[in-house]
Amino acid sequence: MATTSDLVIEVNDIRKTYVDGLFRRRRVEALKGVSLQLGRGEVFGLLGPNGAGKTTLIKVLLGIVRKSGGRASLLGSPIGNRRSRSRVGFLPESHRFPQHHTGLTALEHFGGLSGMSLREIRQKTPGLLEMVGLGEWGKTPVKKYSKGMQQRLGLAQAMIHDPDLLILDEPTDGVDPVGRKEMRDIIQRLKNDGKTIFINSHLLQEVELVCDRVAILDKGRVRREGS
Repeated sequence: MATTSDLVIEVNDIRKTYVDGLFRRRRVEALKGVSLQLGRGEVFGLLGPNGAGKTTLIKVLLGIVRKSGGRASLLGSPIGNRRSRSRVGFLPESHRFPQHHTGLTALEHFGGLSGMSLREIRQKTPGLLEMVGLGEWGKTPVKKYSKGMQQRLGLAQAMIHDPDLLILDEPTDGVDPVGRKEMRDIIQRLKNDGKTIFINSHLLQEVELVCDRVAILDKGRVRREGS
């Protein structure tokens, strides 16, 4: 287990309760006291079935959703801190790119949102597209991309600003077997470069092949955690 100074993510008894329904108010406990830690340079997998609370936990960590209880920190700062959040690259589940973009202009757009200059973005973009297997597709409109190609481009946008932590929500969703192997190779390369990677998935084999440690989340609770 990592020491406190090496922790990139620390989650202590995080809870999230939603209120469902307009007239018949029903409380839904999405997270029921989740605790876990992620050390620097580690590839960590959060495994569980759909509806287990995995995406809710990610949204809490990123400050997209407010927690109902518990404590958590991200890169040494309380969750919601803008400076620490700017050091995170995020690949959401079921993301969509504006259809008028090409691969190149999509990365220019997202790089700009991360505070990068156009010059910086254009220096990085060719190598990044090559890394994710889209070197020949940069000038092609995104609307012509397959689901797997959009997923690769999503990974590129998550890496454009050279983050310290990558949070990948179902990164191999819609990717064919060859693409999954290439995605695993990219993750290994990023780990070798010192990046910390948090992967959310329901695919046991994918998690088993790339992660150092895994936590199994089910019905809002961590059931098991280990190597």
